[in-house]
Amino acid sequence: MNYNKISKEDLKELHKFIPDDERFITHPTEHWDHDQFKTVRAMPDLVIQPVTNEEVQNVVKYASDHHIPLTPRGNSTGLMGANLTIDGGISLDMVKMNKILEYDPDSLTMTVQAGIRLKDIQEFLADKPFVYMPAPAMHWATIGGNVNTNAGGLKAIKYGVTREHIRELKVVLTNGRLYKFGSKAVKSSSGYSIKDLIIGSEGTLGVVTEVMVRLYPKPKESINAIIPFPDLKHAIKSVPVILASGVVPTTVEFMGREVLNLWEKYANQEFPIKEGNGFIILGLDAFTKSEIQAELDQIIEETKKLDASDAIVLDADSDTAELIWKAREELLLAIQKSTPMMDEVDICVPINKIPIVLDRIEELEKEVGMRIPNFGHAGDGNLHIYLCSDSDSKEEFEKKGQKVISELYKTAKELDGNMSGEHGIGYARKDFYEDFYGEDYTELLRKVKELFDPNYVRKLCH
Repeated sequence: MNYNKISKEDLKELHKFIPDDERFITHPTEHWDHDQFKTVRAMPDLVIQPVTNEEVQNVVKYASDHHIPLTPRGNSTGLMGANLTIDGGISLDMVKMNKILEYDPDSLTMTVQAGIRLKDIQEFLADKPFVYMPAPAMHWATIGGNVNTNAGGLKAIKYGVTREHIRELKVVLTNGRLYKFGSKAVKSSSGYSIKDLIIGSEGTLGVVTEVMVRLYPKPKESINAIIPFPDLKHAIKSVPVILASGVVPTTVEFMGREVLNLWEKYANQEFPIKEGNGFIILGLDAFTKSEIQAELDQIIEETKKLDASDAIVLDADSDTAELIWKAREELLLAIQKSTPMMDEVDICVPINKIPIVLDRIEELEKEVGMRIPNFGHAGDGNLHIYLCSDSDSKEEFEKKGQKVISELYKTAKELDGNMSGEHGIGYARKDFYEDFYGEDYTELLRKVKELFDPNYVRKLCH
């Protein structure tokens, strides 16, 4: 299938659906040609910013009927190019669909439009007794983007990823119809869960317009602790030991001194802990202080066996705790600032296999001659691994990057892991997919895509 270019007649017809000139952008700027990484750039021919489900329905159906490429877009915090208009056409920018539609504490749900930012959800709930629990580091990401990548974040070990917190979705398919998948009810054994198929599909099956999220009562008590270790490997080895002890922390993050040095330069601040070269950051929450103290005592007892230094316990709202979490959340930006070009792999492996991945990263740094800083979610085995170009030319960087990415995917597959834990496949990694998961599995996914999008042609995936 060859996509059609947008004609003057198309512009005229599409403009009828979006009469507001400010939301019908015929001369897009570079704001719309990239994602967070800015590695690949692709300019849309037209940007449309809908504000209602009906507008989305009309635009999607017209684009499908006239074979015009259309790409949904959130707040451009993605890393794998899923929101890039590679074939031109329409960028369906959802950021103005950002309203809270219903706050229903009695059913522990809240319904929002897909373009609302996590930050805005958190601010709305700040003075209320409930919280939306998932905590991806990019607070300015949209909830629709989180749904489409099944984002994880810092609290996945205890509370699960985005999928576990979505009750219902409204989605526009290529036929222009608005479908409701899921319900406000907690349980369902009523046929296929199309809702869960949409979650993580990266916008390839339809356009998410509304999201009903699950709310949790705010924990009564919470604390943070950071535990220094002699090196990162000792820190990582402590995680299965902690979990086997019966404690389920809210958060278990790992980071090393090397990446923290980059953060200090980026933020022009000092990391408050000077002892140790590898760190585990723990978050604990419970109903009572005595519960938290018992869990923390258990963790300290177990980690001492692995040469841990004394745990530094922080009140969850203390200045030091806020600085430590600020450092963790800004690590990506710090690494990005340290290099002219960067790429990323976010493989996910069983938690006891993380040290094997770290060893392979060290080997690849020497084999390829590339700096590969990393950090991640120790509690769920999701590593964020960054490929830095430094003094390499673009051609050298791409060649080295292909080698490193291929080898890390090979390692993840050998360890029964996955290509991505949160950031998705997108345009950047599609060519690795079939090799990782196999032809039969990939063919099954293509059949699903054909069902949702009759215009889909398989050659576009190769």
